[in-house]
Amino acid sequence: MSGWPRYPPCATGTCTDVVCCAHGHKLRWPELLGKNGAAAKATIEKENPEVTAEILTPGRVGPHDFCCNRVFVIVDTHGNVTNIPTIG
Repeated sequence: MSGWPRYPPCATGTCTDVVCCAHGHKLRWPELLGKNGAAAKATIEKENPEVTAEILTPGRVGPHDFCCNRVFVIVDTHGNVTNIPTIG
C-alpha cells in the first residue's frame, strides 16, 4: 500500500505498530507537548497528510483500536497538548 485512506474508517493493513505505519512520514510529535491542541492538529495533518488528528478533551476517551491513519491529540482543560501525539 502506498498510503492510507483518510480516517475514518480506521486503516492498518497488516501493521501492529507505529513504525510499520510510516510510509516515509512522521510518526510522533514530541515538540507539540504544551502547545495549543488546534494548532497541534493542523501541524500533524500538514506534516503527515495520511493521518487525521482528533482532539480528545478531558473526560473523552477515544477508541482503543490501532489505526495507522489516526493521531489522538490529548488536551487539558486549557486546550493544551498533554501527551506526545503518536500514530495509532
